[in-house]
Amino acid sequence: MTTTATQHELLTESPYKGYVYGYPHKTAYRALDPARPLSDVWDNEDQRALFLYVHVPFCEQRCGFCNLFTAVDHDGTRPRRYVEALRRQADVTRAALVENASFARVAIGGGTPTYLDVDALDSLFDVITDVMGAETAALPTSVEASPLTATLDRLALLRE
Repeated sequence: MTTTATQHELLTESPYKGYVYGYPHKTAYRALDPARPLSDVWDNEDQRALFLYVHVPFCEQRCGFCNLFTAVDHDGTRPRRYVEALRRQADVTRAALVENASFARVAIGGGTPTYLDVDALDSLFDVITDVMGAETAALPTSVEASPLTATLDRLALLRE
């Protein structure tokens, strides 16, 4: 292949021949047998600089490379019910951590977190700050977004 042909290929064809994904496949998630209390799982961990990841499982469309749990084409109540369930799970998770557990960073991914309307997104941040105790204003915090759902009101809330 000549240099010109190689340059042309690099400029016109995708350099990606495959997609490597770092998360376990969704079929890898299962109930622990025997079940262990969450507090026992965390017992020997240093909880002074935890990384809080919140998965928001909603998208406008299903991407072919994604193997995470996501939902598309659902009724309008699902995102609100998700945030309510997230609050219940956060209560259980926080109770399993030591009292002085703290977070060093926060990531909100998915799915598409900006798929949530402003009220649900605000409630999600309430769970992160009020229940989990992660002060997103003082921590490195990232949020995945889509140009289709990154509206001015959502972006204003994220900036706040």
